[in-house]
Amino acid sequence: MSLGTIFILVLVALVILSVLFAIFKFFIALLPAAIVVALIIWLIYKFKKPTGEGDNYPRKNYNIFNNSGNPTGRKRARNVTVKDVKKDKRGKDNG
Repeated sequence: MSLGTIFILVLVALVILSVLFAIFKFFIALLPAAIVVALIIWLIYKFKKPTGEGDNYPRKNYNIFNNSGNPTGRKRARNVTVKDVKKDKRGKDNG
């Protein structure tokens, strides 16, 4: 490579690095403003009082499929039969 080629490559790299530096400097300068905006939005949602049933997000973990009023959140079993566990010869339960 000649000295001219190396000089051109270094200049191209310098231009690319200066553009990248300018872009990142712009983002770094806007970072505190973005953090302040994020904190303000978080505070608005944290201290917003519930206005009723029309909220956009649920306040509690409601299970829409739980109609039985069962506190475990499961449906009641239907058509289930239960058998007793038989003891084997050693006196231990099978199961």
